[in-house]
Amino acid sequence: GVKTPFLKVQKLLPGHYLKFNINSISSIKSVSYEFNFFNGDYSTASEEFLINKLENLLIDAVEKQMLSDVPVGFFLSGGLDSTLLVAIAKRKFPEKKFHCFTIDVGGNEGSFDDFVDDLFYAKKAAEFLNVELHVVQSDINIVESFDKMIWHLDEPQADAAPLNVLKISKLASNLGIKVLIGGTGGDDIFSGYRRHQALLMEPYLFWVPRFLRKGLKFIASRLKSNGAIFRRFKKIVENIDLNQNDRLKRYFSWLPHDRVLSLFAHDVQDELKSYDPFQYFDDLETQIPHERNLLNSMLHWELKTFLVDHNLNYTDKMGMAEGVEIRVPYLDKDLVYFSQSLPPQLKMKGKETKYILKKVAERYLPSEII
Repeated sequence: GVKTPFLKVQKLLPGHYLKFNINSISSIKSVSYEFNFFNGDYSTASEEFLINKLENLLIDAVEKQMLSDVPVGFFLSGGLDSTLLVAIAKRKFPEKKFHCFTIDVGGNEGSFDDFVDDLFYAKKAAEFLNVELHVVQSDINIVESFDKMIWHLDEPQADAAPLNVLKISKLASNLGIKVLIGGTGGDDIFSGYRRHQALLMEPYLFWVPRFLRKGLKFIASRLKSNGAIFRRFKKIVENIDLNQNDRLKRYFSWLPHDRVLSLFAHDVQDELKSYDPFQYFDDLETQIPHERNLLNSMLHWELKTFLVDHNLNYTDKMGMAEGVEIRVPYLDKDLVYFSQSLPPQLKMKGKETKYILKKVAERYLPSEII
């Protein structure tokens, strides 16, 4: 099991269930029901063949997950992942009326200046695909939903996004839509996060001598990190003196570990002194002994950490808080296994993340949206 903030509560590991005999509960054990897939073995088929295969798997996944006795709606964030799902569904069912939902952050997320105006692209996509778009305001007055969010999350979550999912789910539910389909997982199986692009720096960091690393780290610690460029520079440099494996793990932290520790009461700090959150990453590494590609190692971490404990955790719970089931076609089993057989350079080609997914999207969407 994995530690949680609750003293007597542990979490099952991803892809595990508990097995025990009801006559002797003491013999309880945790069993994995999935086999590990990243095995360093990649398809040798042509790029064209793999693009066609990916398209067919996506069509199957969307079709399967649209099966429902109740009305189905879609998240349409303006990003590629959710937009492509809507485009595939629309081509399959051209006569169907689709309700799509997006959030208007209206500059509220200005502190995270990585956000482009998603609403602009969501509207463009809705117009291109001829679907109805419901825009939910992400207003600053979060107090009304805050307690409900905390209650349903069951655990701390370092993100405001759950509030947006809660609001979208509420509106969908009011419109009688009980199933929403979302783009979660696209970034995690095909690459799409900034930390994946940070891998491009690794060959250069290898040549930076020790004394220079210390100097760069010192400079970075003195920089004010307002502005996305500086923040990314700091992120790369603050762990420059660590070995590669430790450095890559640290890309998963928003704050340095000692800063997080300092938020706790002293007695809790003492208890957590010996706890290394990155030990879990090392354990995951031992599961894929034949995988030598850095991007795939990182994607393996994504699937077993950020995806399950962050994205899926709040997506599931916020949907269910309003009685809405949120489905995620990118995590269709066949699609996930296929993604892991892909040559890594078809996921991230140079600086281009999600390369192969974008090749499929070219068959459905204008290049501006892609």
